[in-house]
Amino acid sequence: MKKFLKINSVLFVTMLIVGLVMASCKKDEDPNAGKTDPSTIATTNLVAYFPFDGVGTEEIANLTPTVTTGVTYVEGRRGQAYQGANQARLLYTLPAASKLKTLTSFSIAMWIKSPLVTGDPEPTIFEIGKSTDLYWGNLKLALERLTATADSLKLKTFFYKDGAVWSGQHISYSDPLFMINRWMHLVYQYDGATSKFMIYKDGVKVVTNDGVENRWAAGDDVIPRPALGNMSFVNADVINIGAWRPKSEGTATDAWMGWFLGNLDELRVYDKALTATEVKALYDAEVTQLNE
Repeated sequence: MKKFLKINSVLFVTMLIVGLVMASCKKDEDPNAGKTDPSTIATTNLVAYFPFDGVGTEEIANLTPTVTTGVTYVEGRRGQAYQGANQARLLYTLPAASKLKTLTSFSIAMWIKSPLVTGDPEPTIFEIGKSTDLYWGNLKLALERLTATADSLKLKTFFYKDGAVWSGQHISYSDPLFMINRWMHLVYQYDGATSKFMIYKDGVKVVTNDGVENRWAAGDDVIPRPALGNMSFVNADVINIGAWRPKSEGTATDAWMGWFLGNLDELRVYDKALTATEVKALYDAEVTQLNE
């Protein structure tokens, strides 16, 4: 009996020591183990980064918004996220040397979640604007309205090439992949070298069509038809998030100039069209950073 108790005591002490060692090891575990910082993807081409982690500060050029009207922050995909609302917007003044003023190609990546857009409003998501044109600016991402029975989103993109016959490029595309009220990682991109526009969702290229992908500087009545080539902005001076500027800064009252009512997180702007490999790597890295 004494021998049995002695063995049990030894086992108990051994298990206790093992438990304490394991607990100690857990404490010492690197909290970043298995995680990849998304900012390590195409780092030299990353020209703007908005984490939206409780504040609107852009972290590459350290831009602080001059207007933060109505904006709140809620739980996002990584930390907190921008919460849109009626009258909510962020506005930033671009410094003279900002690389956002001279983009010839771009990739804009973000986590986004939005309710269905129906009825009148067509909300602005993100814009590189110009104060000489409050409507379209130089580059704008927006959402278009759909019928009340729709179950997905319709994306609208605009970007500008000064001097082209078709200087303002308007692109609209809807797909069941763009689900309402669900977080998704989108990358919008235009490559000036190939004159192609593409969209990626969750690291995978979305199959669109020739009218969406191939961008032209003029109509097919011009022979040979010129490809669009590099973008060329004019008077780019602000970043605008969440609002139509003719309404938020001007006197417009048009119902279709809607406010973005959804969420944005981890918004990044690159000065090139990321490769498919880079887009997938960025998405994979973003996934390692998701809130637990």
